Amino acid sequence: MPDTARSTTAAERGATTGAAGTDPVAETFAFVLRSTQARPQTEAEIRGRLRSREVDEAVADAALVKAKAVGAIDDAAFARVWVDDRGDKRGYGVTRLREELRRRLVPEPLISDALGRIADRDDLAVATELAAQRAQRMSGSLGPEAVARRLQGFLVRRGYGAALAQRVAISVSGLDRRWD
Repeated sequence: MPDTARSTTAAERGATTGAAGTDPVAETFAFVLRSTQARPQTEAEIRGRLRSREVDEAVADAALVKAKAVGAIDDAAFARVWVDDRGDKRGYGVTRLREELRRRLVPEPLISDALGRIADRDDLAVATELAAQRAQRMSGSLGPEAVARRLQGFLVRRGYGAALAQRVAISVSGLDRRWD
């Protein structure tokens, strides 16, 4: 009795099989998808992870092309979301945002485009609001000088320039008022 069940060949599945009988591009693509589902990552970060796993460069390139095609990797979108979250919602300054995106290996033109989203933001108002919130959580036993020092350090770590941070810290701590 002839076998009527049709078997599919590797060519029909559109896959090339590796030594273990699996498609290395498909395996790498699946790894990339799992990695980016856990947390968003840049193309350079994924490339680094693939290099550390000793994935062949051609296989990595093919898997990354597939990942980009399905939107799993998009450095421009990553940078925009990063700036929206940390710049708008958390109030980070441009300096810190730029450093963080560079550390995540986002290309410089994409960083500039993403930071353009907050270019017209009033940094003085944002820094003042952050400092006021922070000052409310400080001990009441601290003097205005100590509050100002701590607020300035806080704002500089958040990515604001030293001059702006000092100006805001002096204002929020009350050092700019005359005491008689």
